[in-house]
Amino acid sequence: MKKKICFVKWVVNEVDGGLKVAVNLANELSEKYEIHLLSIFSTREVFFELNEDVYYQTLSKEKLSMTKDFFKAVKLLRSYVIENNISILFGIGITMNTVGVVGTLGLKTKFVSCDHTNSISNNRTWVQKVQRYVGAYGASKIITLTEKDRLNYLSKYKISLTKIDYIHNWIEYIDVKKDYLLDSKKLITVGRFCHEKGYDYLVKVAKEVLAKNPDWEWDIYGTGDEKIKHQLMEFNKGRQKNKVNLMGNVKGIDNIYPGHGIYIMTSRSEGLPLVLLEAKIFGLPIVSFDCPTGPSEIVLDGVNGYLIDNYDIDIMSEKIQNLIDNKDLRLEFSRNSMMGTEKFNKEQILQKWISLIEEMIGGK
Repeated sequence: MKKKICFVKWVVNEVDGGLKVAVNLANELSEKYEIHLLSIFSTREVFFELNEDVYYQTLSKEKLSMTKDFFKAVKLLRSYVIENNISILFGIGITMNTVGVVGTLGLKTKFVSCDHTNSISNNRTWVQKVQRYVGAYGASKIITLTEKDRLNYLSKYKISLTKIDYIHNWIEYIDVKKDYLLDSKKLITVGRFCHEKGYDYLVKVAKEVLAKNPDWEWDIYGTGDEKIKHQLMEFNKGRQKNKVNLMGNVKGIDNIYPGHGIYIMTSRSEGLPLVLLEAKIFGLPIVSFDCPTGPSEIVLDGVNGYLIDNYDIDIMSEKIQNLIDNKDLRLEFSRNSMMGTEKFNKEQILQKWISLIEEMIGGK
């Protein structure tokens, strides 16, 4: 009989990297385990495609508040875990830490906290601090996306070496790089509209770059905060009309990255950004802030992209201009795009997840 593994996210309404990772893991591991994907609440269907043998359920179709509905969420989660005899519950994102720890208290089910941002810069609010504290001391295991974040947990919370590990996100098609359109005059950014993604910086960079290059455009894929959306739409008024294109959420990376010339990331913080890994598949030169954490593990500065000191919009604009002005440099960066990606090998990373699961359920 297959062991029952569950990935749980507080909400699946938002199209974000954490949800994509959860769906990818659920799909890939469903051959070996009985996989459940769970949302505490959701008012929409899962954006990404799930395999037929993955069990998906939302515990509430009405929005729940972490403070007002905490015990309701715990009760719903605990009932599901017991009824389905879940062996390991993976909480995707630190939002699940308190509900996951309390929901599995006294059960044989082991709760694993998967931190999909980072504990270095993403620990500003008291809620984030509490969630990470609870995860550090209450979870059976903590999984970070990078070694840098793992070391920060060890230093900050003084937990044992065996309680925490890191597993990278993987890169699809690591041996197959897609064609790059050298004549493209389109910049691209993919990411949810939220404070962490630094769209306020993006607007300032766009004003500088697009004013100097009237034949270039900037495609932005994503949705989220309506205030940020409005700021991006405001950019198109006056002389900059129709230079920034809001593309919304689009399924399939083959429908997003082709036809673009340069990938830009202005994030304040990240975990290990999938978008940069995806951009590399399509040979896109990358210009990114060197925010904690992730970009420095993906981009080789001066080889297949540029890492910009946080948050220097003048230097970012300058480096983008360098690439716009120099086709040969863009081509060189594109040809080098897959350099340094060996550590994101899908099969190796999947095996790390399987080894973790087998160790936790006593299979080894």
